[in-house]
Amino acid sequence: EVFDLIATMAWKNGEPGILFLDRINKKNPTPAIGDIETTSPCAELPMLPNECAPLGAINVSLFVKEVGNGTREIDYEHLKTVVHHAVHFLDNMIDVNTYPALEIEKITKANRKIGLGIMGFADLLFRMRIPYSSKQALDLAGQLMKFINAESKKASTALAETRGPFPNFEKSIHNRRKN
Repeated sequence: EVFDLIATMAWKNGEPGILFLDRINKKNPTPAIGDIETTSPCAELPMLPNECAPLGAINVSLFVKEVGNGTREIDYEHLKTVVHHAVHFLDNMIDVNTYPALEIEKITKANRKIGLGIMGFADLLFRMRIPYSSKQALDLAGQLMKFINAESKKASTALAETRGPFPNFEKSIHNRRKN
């Protein structure tokens, strides 16, 4: 009954779903700083109180290339370059942003969260002649996001090597020295 009511009201109000903060906090990268209490507006990124993060999206439909005989594939080398530039760009936004309150600026610069996603996936499938509701499309989505996830982490690591880790790194789950 409760689940049916949740589903009905989400449909009626156009809500994207429900949020279980206890589940999200199990993956909180900085639990020593505080509990996650909310997400960015479209629920892309879990946030601590007063935290914000720049969000960006890569139009993946622009990475389809012809490889001969009408065959098309994703240009992963070009995509890799763009992912690395996007991570660098979003990280730079943290520094140049004008924050409405000192508390927001302080926690945002201490955690340096960014959100990098995609758009244009349906257009990518169309350009590659892959049916949207096919297993091939689902497999491609997994492969594409696995690649973007891995490359964004490499880009973040490279930034940490040149700029240093984010200020709350020592208090984060990423600090392997404390474990």
